[in-house]
Amino acid sequence: MLPNYVLTDRAELETQSRLRQQTAYLGPGRLLCRVLGQYLMYVDPDDLGVAPHLCMNGFWESWITLAIARCLRPGFRCVDVGANHGYYTLLMADGVGDCGHVLAFEPNPQLAAMVKLSAEINGFDDRVSVIERAAAAESDKTVELLIPEGRAGDASICVELDGETRSETVQTMSIDEATADWPSVDLVKIDAEGAEDEIWAGMTDTIRRNPNLLVVLEMTPHRYKNPEGFIRRFGEDGFVLRQVDSDGTPAELSESEVLESSDWRMLFLQRS
Repeated sequence: MLPNYVLTDRAELETQSRLRQQTAYLGPGRLLCRVLGQYLMYVDPDDLGVAPHLCMNGFWESWITLAIARCLRPGFRCVDVGANHGYYTLLMADGVGDCGHVLAFEPNPQLAAMVKLSAEINGFDDRVSVIERAAAAESDKTVELLIPEGRAGDASICVELDGETRSETVQTMSIDEATADWPSVDLVKIDAEGAEDEIWAGMTDTIRRNPNLLVVLEMTPHRYKNPEGFIRRFGEDGFVLRQVDSDGTPAELSESEVLESSDWRMLFLQRS
């Protein structure tokens, strides 16, 4: 069950998470953190993006944490695209309960292994599946995943990256294929460093057959070949354009507000 402070407000979530935060060094390449006051989570000590926040604060993106936590219900079926270390995977797994399910897409083999371990030590392995593939428009394509040194969360299959990177050859899978035998899909979180438009193209059937679907999607317009067309797709598919505000609530915004921004936004897309 999600802790009450995770559902209240941002300040309380941050305060309580910091009070309950713990970190243990387990040897080269592995730390164990207590996040959101109760989940045990394996993290990469060499990561400079997510790991320092999890180790020192016990939470990540508190406003988005609130937005997602408030929407979760027992029995929900969720997809976490770009799971990274698995922070949102654990949050979802707790919220959906033992009758729900969470599918985590993470193409980085090192991080995918950590997501699996974290799910197991929290007792969520029966409700969490990890797909070690990159979500995309089509399945079974071979692509190169570029992983920046020390910033695995910025890894991308479609964006040129500055600085030192390493490459992993990975296979793709569409959300439509991954969830084809599910009776329903309730929530999809997408954070894929510029591949969001391709991922959306690979979930057309999922969108069509799930009228109550919620999509929480990170959007950075300059990363897409046709950002205007991508935004129009949301409306064509029946979604109201909203973003996650700083207090974790959804707030409506215009297409121009999204397109004129050089920064990323976390969109909160529902049909009503």
